[in-house]
Amino acid sequence: MSLEWLGREVWSPADKSGIAIVSILALFTAPYVNHFLGWQFTATFVVTAILANAAALVLAGRAVARLDRLALPGTIASVVSYTAWAVCALSLYGTGNLGAAIIAVATSTTSALYAVFNRPMSIWTLVLTVSVPVLALLYMMLHTVWTQLPGNVAIAASVTSLGTVVCIAQAAWSSAQTNRQLNCAIEASHSARKKLEFVVASTGDGYFEIGLDPLTFHPDETFAVLLGVEPVEAPLWTLTERTHPDDVLLGSDRIRQVRAGNIDATDQEIRLLTASGEYVWFHMRSRVLHANDPSKRRVIGMIVNLSRWKALEGELRAAKESAEAHSTAKSQFLANMSHEIRTPLNGVLGMAQALDAGELSPPQKEKVGVILDSGKSLMALLNDVLDLTKIEAGKMQISAVPGDFLHTMKRTRQLFQSTAEEKGLDLLVRYDSNFPQRLSYDPTRVRQCVSNLVSNAIKFTAKGRVEISLSSRRGDKGDHMVIVEISDTGIGMSEQTVGKLFSVFTQADGATTRKFGGSGLGLAISRQLARMMGGDITVTSEPGKGSTFSFTFRAQEAAAALQSPGPSLSQASEPARKSLRGMRVLLTDDNAINRQVIRLFLAPQGCDIVEATNGKEALDLLVQHTFDIVLLDVHMPVMDGKEAIQRMRAEPRWRNLPVIALTADAMSGDREKYIALGMTDYVSKPVDQRELIAKMHQVKGLATGDLRLASRTA
Repeated sequence: MSLEWLGREVWSPADKSGIAIVSILALFTAPYVNHFLGWQFTATFVVTAILANAAALVLAGRAVARLDRLALPGTIASVVSYTAWAVCALSLYGTGNLGAAIIAVATSTTSALYAVFNRPMSIWTLVLTVSVPVLALLYMMLHTVWTQLPGNVAIAASVTSLGTVVCIAQAAWSSAQTNRQLNCAIEASHSARKKLEFVVASTGDGYFEIGLDPLTFHPDETFAVLLGVEPVEAPLWTLTERTHPDDVLLGSDRIRQVRAGNIDATDQEIRLLTASGEYVWFHMRSRVLHANDPSKRRVIGMIVNLSRWKALEGELRAAKESAEAHSTAKSQFLANMSHEIRTPLNGVLGMAQALDAGELSPPQKEKVGVILDSGKSLMALLNDVLDLTKIEAGKMQISAVPGDFLHTMKRTRQLFQSTAEEKGLDLLVRYDSNFPQRLSYDPTRVRQCVSNLVSNAIKFTAKGRVEISLSSRRGDKGDHMVIVEISDTGIGMSEQTVGKLFSVFTQADGATTRKFGGSGLGLAISRQLARMMGGDITVTSEPGKGSTFSFTFRAQEAAAALQSPGPSLSQASEPARKSLRGMRVLLTDDNAINRQVIRLFLAPQGCDIVEATNGKEALDLLVQHTFDIVLLDVHMPVMDGKEAIQRMRAEPRWRNLPVIALTADAMSGDREKYIALGMTDYVSKPVDQRELIAKMHQVKGLATGDLRLASRTA
């Protein structure tokens, strides 16, 4: 048995002050006990009292510390200790000496009070220990009363003696109850502390306390290990000197506000120097613990190591920047490729359109038609790829404007009427009588979705009909859910085919692609556009019986259209033009083929065309001559179209001159960008002859009848 074991198992859990007090009291009792009772009794009493008390306190301490399961040995030792004092008191009382009797009563009373108030113990242990000195005291009181007083007085004195014992018993019982409640509170506090430590350890990397008067810092063991300091209370500069220089001012300001009572809690991210010698990000949250004495207020908080989160945040930021860079590069690449493809395609389709307008034999006209159809298919694919890219990049915008939706659908029907008639199909449009006259919607994107669905319906229908049904439901917020159903009597689809129908670059099967053509992008793009407009595209189909596609989108009801104002006085005073014939056109493009194509397009219109190869030449020609309209390319050497239009609009004499941009830029927002620069209108390459002539009529304010005539002439 080593001294270390004795210190840990015996001395450490014992009530050392109780052992010292009782031992000193027993030694100072020895002289007068020896005087009355002799040295043999005195020695036996002192040894028994000291050893029994020490054993009782050691065993009780071990029981409290849960080193021993049973409390009975400690109770027995305690009873032996109190019995030694009771025997001593009774022996002194038995001498018959008045002084000894007084000392005996005082000894028993002191023992009873010490048992009641000295240390917490169980109820039964308290009953057993208190009963020993109390019974000795009761014996001495009753013996004195009945031997020294008359009978009638002795009875009253006996009742008083019993009352004294009852009061001591009541005090003992109350003390036991209080001790029991105290033990329960200590147990609950201990349990709550363990739970709190578990929660802190599970959710954070340590906690700390900051004293406000004086300023001190006390980390728990986990936080102290992280910082490489001792887990003891130390001056606050222990934390300040380990704070990153850029964060010291913020931390000091928070402490000043807390001390001033302006804030009760803090929540901040801070960098601290750790034991590894590196600054690490921590999330520090704290709250003020108030006290009755303001000077005793303290701040308690917890910290969370953000190293992994900061690393992950950095990786996510880098990944986001990389994705954005890739997206930008992809968009730029597609824009460049679109521009490079559209420029030569403009020459191919332009010449084909010019040939088609001339006198050709039927075989030649058929060959030119193949060129035009192939070019249009290539353009459709290019536009689909650009649309898909814009949607994926989140750059596709829905621009709602007031318009007549029924008129839009009728024009869409007219667009496909000839194709349907060539296949012997009926193309019908039906709508509810209460359908809103005017709606606010994006006509370009709605027409794109409907055109794709109608085109597919005609493509996959050999006989029968294609029907467009229009209806609407009024929503809770006053808007309308517009429903466009396109049904056909075509080949239909199986459930498996419908399941993959809206995937990118996907068609029913390889045979469908070979027989009917197409890239498989149209439906995927249309569905995404529909969802951007608050709707969707769904389909029901049965093989051999046809399909029904339902296209929905949200639209606001628009006010009735205002009548267009009549021509202004300045316009009325000018001689009215009826066609483009004789109009002076400044054609500006650095590509000779593009200029040749535009010349061929405008030759039948009788325009007087002057050519320029860059913006500077165009400005010089504008200074020297008067022009009715300018056709301006955007990308040119020496001076591009963007700089040229800005210089034109800066001159009052050219401020209202119609300028149409001719460019291969066809990405989302390009038209709006060039209109904002000062262009009057915009035509993308490859240039469509009818579209160009229509735009020229529009910017010059020519009549609709003249427009149809010009289109037929072209």
